[in-house]
Amino acid sequence: MKYEKINDFAKRVKKSRSTIYRFYDKNNELFEQTKINGKRMIPTIHARYFDSEVMFDENKILRQKNQSMKNLIDCLVDKDSLTKDFWFMDWSFFFTVAYKNDRNKKSCFRMMNAMYDSLITKYGDITGIRIFFTTEPFTNRAGYHNHFTIHIEDINLHNEVINDIRNFFSYDRVDYGIYDKYQAGVFYMSKDGLVNEDWDILGNNLSNVKK
Repeated sequence: MKYEKINDFAKRVKKSRSTIYRFYDKNNELFEQTKINGKRMIPTIHARYFDSEVMFDENKILRQKNQSMKNLIDCLVDKDSLTKDFWFMDWSFFFTVAYKNDRNKKSCFRMMNAMYDSLITKYGDITGIRIFFTTEPFTNRAGYHNHFTIHIEDINLHNEVINDIRNFFSYDRVDYGIYDKYQAGVFYMSKDGLVNEDWDILGNNLSNVKK
């Protein structure tokens, strides 16, 4: 793994030292990959984690909320909208996966299905699990990333499932939070439309979903 001094790294990614340290405060597993050699040395590959698609800064959050609100209004007008149906479903968490490797759409699609299959293999007989995912391109690097919402019927399994997902994507950047339907996350995920392999909904209880 190649390293560079934090000052050089900061110039390259166009971030302040304080921003970089705040990032590592929130991501201890990545901070452990840095080292001290007189000064703090940062793995050069970590530059991808400071891409604007991955870092949830205040400006990006505001843009997401504005876009989600626009999509919400559009979908409420369209009474036959599939995304509107998703909004009325119950969801437990919202995830973003930024892959270490530059994956294409098909690769992202396979990763989402493989993650779902691993969860169903472990939990399919004891709880209902439902996943809605979309695939989007990065804006400042090659490759694609995934957003997905997940519903885990048994709340006692929430923490265990989260750990399984993080372990499944152990080499990638994973951000997640409790799903808030009033943040209109499914509308943000659908902002570019639901087309071909850019999305899917998977579940072991889809026929029982009440819309």
